[in-house]
Amino acid sequence: METIITDINSKYYKEAISIRTEVFFKNLQNSLELINDQNESKGYHFVVLKDKKVIGTGRLNLNSNLAIISQMAVHPKNQKQGIGSLVLNEMLTFIKTKNIKQIDLCARLTALKFYSQKGFKKFGKEFPSKKTGVMHQNMRLEIKNVC
Repeated sequence: METIITDINSKYYKEAISIRTEVFFKNLQNSLELINDQNESKGYHFVVLKDKKVIGTGRLNLNSNLAIISQMAVHPKNQKQGIGSLVLNEMLTFIKTKNIKQIDLCARLTALKFYSQKGFKKFGKEFPSKKTGVMHQNMRLEIKNVC
């Protein structure tokens, strides 16, 4: 398996969109509108490839000292195999090369344990996603400089 950063013009990006649609927006007629929010074109799109096919993806946006992780999705046939961890670990490695102090994300309640195991802490109250109505929780990882 291989993890790469792709751009919105690649075939891998199109495959990643298919996975995100299936995992997050299945049966919603406006799924492409929901995916193409204000952060989509400015994001770094990480994908995990297996046999040259995308099986996992995540989006990373950088803003000054803040990183925002979103749209983490693994193809249903490949879930519970460590693919999400591969994507997240690659993002964290990438973020460490930047001058980022904080990473935020909105996790589905079913993913809280996954992110907690990586050091993310909950903040604020649970809330329904504006896009899907699925309950989410804000989470944050502070990056400390070690000298």
